[in-house]
Amino acid sequence: MAYAIHLLTALGAVFGVWALIVTVNGEYQTALWLLSLTVIIDSIDGTLARKFKIRELVPNIDGALLDNIVDYLTWTIVPLIWAFYVLHISLVISLICVVASLFGFSNLNAKTTDHYFLGFPSYWNLVIFHLFTLNASPFFSDSVLLICAIFVFIPLKWVYPSRTSTFQNLTLALSGIYAIQLILLVYLYNNSPVWLIYSALIFPVYYVLLSFYINVTTDK
Repeated sequence: MAYAIHLLTALGAVFGVWALIVTVNGEYQTALWLLSLTVIIDSIDGTLARKFKIRELVPNIDGALLDNIVDYLTWTIVPLIWAFYVLHISLVISLICVVASLFGFSNLNAKTTDHYFLGFPSYWNLVIFHLFTLNASPFFSDSVLLICAIFVFIPLKWVYPSRTSTFQNLTLALSGIYAIQLILLVYLYNNSPVWLIYSALIFPVYYVLLSFYINVTTDK
C-alpha cells in the first residue's frame, strides 16, 4: 500500500509530461484535462500518506520530496508553458515565475507547523486557468503572474485547504463546489457561460480573504 501511494504521486508526473507534450502539439483542452488529473492526485495522495503512515513503512523514499518534484512540474512548469502558448504571456515573466517557484518549493518553512503555506503556494495552474476563462490580455496576465511571483517571497500565511483548521468545514465545502465548477469550465472550454466563469471566482476570492484574515488575527 505504501509503495502504491508513492506510485500514485509519481503518476502525477506522467500526466504532467503528457500534458506538456499535448500543449506543444496545440491540444490545449486535452492538456487541461491531464492537469486536472494531477490536481486530483495531489489532493488525495498526502492524506493517504498520512493515513497509512508510509514514512514509517518506506523510510528510504522521501515522500515530501517526491511530491514537491511532481508539484513543481504540474503546478508550475507545465501551466506556465501552457500559458505561454495560449495566453501569450512573455518569456521573461514565465522565467521569473519559474525561478520564484524554485525558491518556494525549496523553502524549508514553506509549510508551517500550524498547517499553512508560507508565501504564495505556486497555484500557477489555477491562476492561469482563470486568466484564460476571463480572456485576459497578455499584459494583464503578465501583471497578475508577476504579483504572484513577488508574493512567493513575502512570508504571509496562506490557507492549506485540506489541513488549515480555521473555517475548515466551510473551506472544504466551497472547495468541493469549486472543483465541480472547474471541471465544467474545462469541459465547456471556450463556450463557458459568463455566470459560471464569474461564480468560479467565489472560492479564490474567499481563499485570499481568509488568508488575509488569518494574517491579521494570528501571529506569524
